[in-house]
Amino acid sequence: MKRNKNIWFVLLTFLLSLSLITACSNTSEKTNTSEKPKTNEKTTANEKKAETEVDETEATLRWAYQWGQENFDNAIGKYIKKKFPNVTIEVQEAGTDNSESLEQLVAAGKSPDIVTMGLMTHTNFMKTLGLDYNMEDLMKKEGFDLNRFDPSIIKFVRNQDPYGKGGIYAIPTARATFSLHYNKDVFDLLGVDYPTDDMTWEEVIELAKKLTREVNGVQYRGLDLDVPYDAYTQFSQNSIDPDTDKVLITQSEAYKRYLEMVKSFTSIPGNYPAKEPGSLLHNWGAEFGKGNVAMAPAKTHHGWLAEKNIDIVSFPSWKGLEGIDPAPNGNGHAITAPSEHKELALKILAYLFSDEVQMEKSKLGEPSPLVNPEVHKVFAENKPEFHDKNLQSLFLHKYATGPDKKAKYGDGVLWTAPIEYVNSGKDINEFLRILQEKAEQSVKEQKESE
Repeated sequence: MKRNKNIWFVLLTFLLSLSLITACSNTSEKTNTSEKPKTNEKTTANEKKAETEVDETEATLRWAYQWGQENFDNAIGKYIKKKFPNVTIEVQEAGTDNSESLEQLVAAGKSPDIVTMGLMTHTNFMKTLGLDYNMEDLMKKEGFDLNRFDPSIIKFVRNQDPYGKGGIYAIPTARATFSLHYNKDVFDLLGVDYPTDDMTWEEVIELAKKLTREVNGVQYRGLDLDVPYDAYTQFSQNSIDPDTDKVLITQSEAYKRYLEMVKSFTSIPGNYPAKEPGSLLHNWGAEFGKGNVAMAPAKTHHGWLAEKNIDIVSFPSWKGLEGIDPAPNGNGHAITAPSEHKELALKILAYLFSDEVQMEKSKLGEPSPLVNPEVHKVFAENKPEFHDKNLQSLFLHKYATGPDKKAKYGDGVLWTAPIEYVNSGKDINEFLRILQEKAEQSVKEQKESE
């Protein structure tokens, strides 16, 4: 009897141990096979729900938007009404392109809650008016994820901090796009291969030479530079020392390369007038539309691109700075310091930058500042005139981020320097010395006027 009891005891112990091992194994298997997918699916579902559900908050916000009520409603207002039906937006036709209009609002005690800035470099105007506000702490508190944006754009934004501390004083409304536009008809007529993505300025100069000639009494031009300023921003350099206010033009490799590049194009026989070639610079797009120009580097011109014979490749970059587009200095949304509705303002901006809204805007042909490739894939989907164009070239490159610390003063000569240089006939070093002197006088006058 005692022996039987021992046998049963051993058998029960074995079965109990086996059942515990099996239970642990099953628990482990469930954890390993289901934990990650369910968590990810749940997170995605919550994010999509947050994008689509209606916010019942009631409030009135003032929004400074200098392009008028109708444009506001089409670009922004219709999305806000969908998500925040109880929020009233009072549109104020004022902005940083005319800072006096904002100054009048502040003086009247009607400071806006949000300003859509004409350019993100206008943060100094906002500071002067007491409207500047670093949104970064609020973004962290509210879970606004800056990692969803193109990092080179955000770096550019940080470099516009008027205090030089890398704060976030604006959110880019869209992605700035730059292209080398080209006329297929001119290339076909002259028997030259089309340009390709990722070309450097040096390569484009050589291509322009092949496309500059007279055929059947028509003078064809290889390239029209129009306003070449964007090419200079690709260097991300100051021409004035931000710490000492010393003018650096004669020491600037960027200035020298930039002006020499402009001279290279205007010196191609037949591409620009031999006398006063600068007369064709700053023509604001008038030349490319004439049909005898092969290429034009510029901010992406959708009117040109809609033409059947026009296509684009990526904007030329500098040798040594390959894959860097000009600075993305476009419009930016900024919450203001006096606003009593900062949290709500950021919620509204967060919705405008949700995948839901950005996907819709992308389909309409507005390039998104987000990094989400799915948003870029549907770019201009609702614009059939663009369907056979090289649209993905718009998303190939990173952006110039600008100098890490902005100079307080402008040099006063950069904008017109290319025109003056190519018309002057002067040696580059001599001309840079002339610019240096003019810039020093400009900085002096700016200081005296303070």
